[in-house]
Amino acid sequence: MTDRPAVTVEPPPDLVVMRETAAIALDENTHPEDHAALAAMLRGHLHELVPRVEELIPGRPTVVDQYCALACLGEARRKLSQEAAPGGEVAHARRLARVLVALAAHWETLSQPAAAP
Repeated sequence: MTDRPAVTVEPPPDLVVMRETAAIALDENTHPEDHAALAAMLRGHLHELVPRVEELIPGRPTVVDQYCALACLGEARRKLSQEAAPGGEVAHARRLARVLVALAAHWETLSQPAAAP
């Protein structure tokens, strides 16, 4: 019997919850006072998803989907580095929501097995 180290496989990110949170932030009927809390949740989702997308791109991108994901990663990092302006909580939460939805789509695309030629 050979002792092998345990392999840790992370479960996929919970994209359903991430998208539901984004949908609430993007909904015109969401009360403006809720957007500060939504922005905090969206930031948490982005902090979880950004490294998960990064790990799907080997050193140098080789396909268009990887280049697109890199651009989205840059946009996500930029938006994470920004704070809401006074009175701008709604717009800020919506920006975070839009980049989260895009990044989730990139994770789905890049995590699929490569198609056979």
